[in-house]
Amino acid sequence: MNTYDITHRKNTISKLRLHAQVFSNSSEGIMITDKQLKILSVNQAFTTMTGYTEDEAAGHTPRLLHSGLQNQYFYIKMWEIIHTTGLWEGEIWNKRKNGELYPEWLSITTLRNETGDITNYIGMFTDITERKQSEEP
Repeated sequence: MNTYDITHRKNTISKLRLHAQVFSNSSEGIMITDKQLKILSVNQAFTTMTGYTEDEAAGHTPRLLHSGLQNQYFYIKMWEIIHTTGLWEGEIWNKRKNGELYPEWLSITTLRNETGDITNYIGMFTDITERKQSEEP
């Protein structure tokens, strides 16, 4: 292994550590799923907001948080947009582990490999309960 390879490897490892720290320390809840929507990973903010640990969420789909407030048409339209543009962003109501419903601002991004095939989805969200309460008359 030459000096360039070692330096490149150290830089790659350093970058991966940085990305992991950003993921772990983000104030937004983050969920990463595979292309079948099975949850692979969540961050600490996800656990704080939803009450589900990574072990509890892993292997489930985002339906784990389903509030029942959005109808089937809402989800059909949402996934049409995701599959057409690769991104959806909007307000959605979800349910915490303790059963409490809460509003969140959610962004779903599609990840693709070099041949264009979908590999993962990333959901990033913020609990907007306080904002919604301040909007009420």
